[in-house]
Amino acid sequence: MTLAEKVKPHWTALLVIDMQKDYCCEGGSFDRRGFDTMPARLLAPRLNTFLDGARKVLSRIVHIKMTKIVELRSEANREQYGRLGIKRLYDPSYSEFFEIVPLEDEIIIPKYSYSAFFATYLDQYLRSSATKTVILTGVATNVCVEAAARDAFIRDYHVVVPRDLTEGSSLEAKEASLKNIDLFFGEVLDSELLLNCWAISNESASL
Repeated sequence: MTLAEKVKPHWTALLVIDMQKDYCCEGGSFDRRGFDTMPARLLAPRLNTFLDGARKVLSRIVHIKMTKIVELRSEANREQYGRLGIKRLYDPSYSEFFEIVPLEDEIIIPKYSYSAFFATYLDQYLRSSATKTVILTGVATNVCVEAAARDAFIRDYHVVVPRDLTEGSSLEAKEASLKNIDLFFGEVLDSELLLNCWAISNESASL
């Protein structure tokens, strides 16, 4: 199967994962844990440019939104955060999307753990629309993006991850995660290759 066949628009969905203030802004969860959020902030305009092009050909664009509910915290989650000395603060304002605005006909799916597939209706939605391929973008490469890549592959979807449309908790973590995904769970490439498959140039995508 060629890349062009794999990402045919009529069976491809684009997932935008966790592009929220909590992971992209000062004062958010990642910032409080000492991670550099600048790469995620710089990702937003690149992702918006890509979305401008993808929206011309894709009918399935899904925005995944981490939703924190205190009552859903597991004992394992509490132990992990306690061991690392992390104070898990809940500020609803940081759950809002960061510079990525879903259109009215685009799906927003809340999730409650790392993977967009775990305890959500994402798989049901994708299967009901005859989706074969998922393109994963957003943050963080080595956490929620990789978790989604693993679960998508296990569910027999083709997985594509544009390396320039995702950022990790660090550059080293991102690169290690992309290598792992490319070896075991999907195909890692530059987003320009996808636009070429859809006969969309970066210039026309940004118009």
